Amino acid sequence: MKANSYLSIDLGAVADNVSAVQKMIGPKCRLIPVLKGDAYGLGGVKLARFLSSCEGIDTFAVSHVTEGIIFREAGIRQKIMVMSLPLDWQLEDAVQNDLILTLGSFRQFPLLREVSQKLGRKIPVQIKLDTGLHRIGFLPEELDTLCDKLKEASPWLDVFGTFSHFSCDEEALMETQNACFAAGLEKLEKAGIPVGIRHISSSGSLEVSTAYCYDAVRIGRALTLDNPVSSTGKIREAVSFRAYLTDIKERKAGDTLAYGGKVILQEDTKVGVLSIGYGDGLDPALSRVHAPVLIRGQRARLLASCMDQSFVDLNGIEASPGDEVTVFGYDADGTLLSAQEVAGLLGSEGCDLTTELTQRVERIYKE
Repeated sequence: MKANSYLSIDLGAVADNVSAVQKMIGPKCRLIPVLKGDAYGLGGVKLARFLSSCEGIDTFAVSHVTEGIIFREAGIRQKIMVMSLPLDWQLEDAVQNDLILTLGSFRQFPLLREVSQKLGRKIPVQIKLDTGLHRIGFLPEELDTLCDKLKEASPWLDVFGTFSHFSCDEEALMETQNACFAAGLEKLEKAGIPVGIRHISSSGSLEVSTAYCYDAVRIGRALTLDNPVSSTGKIREAVSFRAYLTDIKERKAGDTLAYGGKVILQEDTKVGVLSIGYGDGLDPALSRVHAPVLIRGQRARLLASCMDQSFVDLNGIEASPGDEVTVFGYDADGTLLSAQEVAGLLGSEGCDLTTELTQRVERIYKE
């Protein structure tokens, strides 16, 4: 390894998590890994290649057309669903790369028809029903018009599936939104529209209830991380972010740290300098809340951060330059500082932390 820091991804833990989720959803429901955002910063192509070898994985989900094309160019042959609306100028490339597009706006119909006629092939789509997230998709009052449009489009559109997305993981609201989804599916079917693969549940909603699995469940966070609030005990933490101490200095009370001297030491402090900063994707907010890191199995406080280096409080900790520092995950001796705990200090989830990591952070895969 040559980089200042690295993200260790335990593929064995990922495989175990896939198996655990497949047991939760049952053999008749397919698991669709969500590998958007370069698989939440873990390396989308590498994860896709690995997951392709896992039993029962025949479909991946991404967010952007460009992500799907990268997978195709890397030789990924599984079905690939693009979950966001494609941009108009991406349609032809998307179809030529056998991507399944999301249909969630009436303005798409003439655009898709034009591309279908130009390429001489039917376009596979997923119908997005808006059940309350209010991002994209067709509302209940729009379904009559949608059915008419889909009937007209049957010569050039092929419905692969119909899906929605819960707006939160609160059980009562999930029940209401699922009822809206079920009503939408029923309306489409009664109109003679094939709905294809039905899916609405993802990592968080699956942990609340398995009642909404339908034909498939989309899993992103649960590939590597357990529930951020209440651990299920079924998902292994699979990622660890580690950097190094580059120097240690004895600083005096009143000394300042970082740009602008915004951090003022309140007491004499042994300050360690870390080999990473926000240029590597270390969220500066972690320093502002003095998030913990692991050094020699002990917790130390982040004090401040710059673009390429950060500061940590080493009072009471024996450490030396060159020591490994675990920002989250397991250290080399197996001590865990959960990414969910660290992210929780910012009101987010562990997969948000990995998504922020730049390409300066080397990705290392433990087979």
